[in-house]
Amino acid sequence: MKKYLLGLILGAISLCAEPFSFIAMGDTPYSTKEELRLKAKVIGAIQEYNPPFLAFYGDLKGGGEPCTDELLKARHEMFMGILPDRVFYTPGDNEWTDCDRSFLSIQFSELERLSYLKELFYSNPLNLPDSWKYETQPNYVENARWMKGGIMFVTLHMVSTNNGRQEILKDDIELALSMVDARDQANRVWMEQSFKSALKQNAKALVIITQADVTAGDGAGLCTGDNRMQCDAFKRFRSEIRYEAKGFANRGEEPRPVLLVHGDTNPYCMDKKFGGKKAPNLWRLNSYGDFTSPADATVITVDVDNKKNPFKAKTLIGNEKPAMVCK
Repeated sequence: MKKYLLGLILGAISLCAEPFSFIAMGDTPYSTKEELRLKAKVIGAIQEYNPPFLAFYGDLKGGGEPCTDELLKARHEMFMGILPDRVFYTPGDNEWTDCDRSFLSIQFSELERLSYLKELFYSNPLNLPDSWKYETQPNYVENARWMKGGIMFVTLHMVSTNNGRQEILKDDIELALSMVDARDQANRVWMEQSFKSALKQNAKALVIITQADVTAGDGAGLCTGDNRMQCDAFKRFRSEIRYEAKGFANRGEEPRPVLLVHGDTNPYCMDKKFGGKKAPNLWRLNSYGDFTSPADATVITVDVDNKKNPFKAKTLIGNEKPAMVCK
């Protein structure tokens, strides 16, 4: 019993820490105007702020722009060069699954574009200190996790267009759906392993970053062998992240704070309704972007000693606008 109580005391002490901030960005540029502002103001402001890292949650181009090698290379150079070896990127639908749209001047196979994206963004692993404990998932290198400031960060490759289950226009549908099924399973394994790893490493909080707004899918019901395209692609994920978040604690502890960061939709807001009664320690942030004007980035602060509001978000520039409460 004495050892058990001592463990609780030491665990409580280890959870005390100074607030920690990083920057998240995505769903931009969607226009020439946004690109000009990024280059003229936002990128310089990020570099001046000099956060430990930048998390880019996908959609690095507008949906109306063709997914050419030239454009993707240019955006790769622009964003990955903001903080060399400190930019964590998770893909968005605009740069692969939506590249086959009929209204585009050039259409591409979405599976071919995904393969190209992986080669472009992940061929050279990030050169990070050993203390970050950076690792990626086998065969799904876009899924990563790392430790910084006593907090575990995790990326999961989930995108809009019902997570790639709809509008498959230039690929074999069965093959494409099989690859989505495999990616879904990989995401589930990676998330479950990450929660366990976070507790093992005594992380004070866990932050999950993805592109898709998972609060609602484009269809209904679970995705099954009989319902693979018109299902709610994120229904199972919502249940699983609430379950994992609720259990994110050692014996005798209150669950530690968890934040889900995503883009893809409006408005720029944060809430606890996503976790609800099943996971009251789970927040979600619909981060800044997606036609929100003017282009900007989001500063996210984690303060685990603030039990009521361990997560805060504000724009980097633009009068440091805080995230509103999601309706």
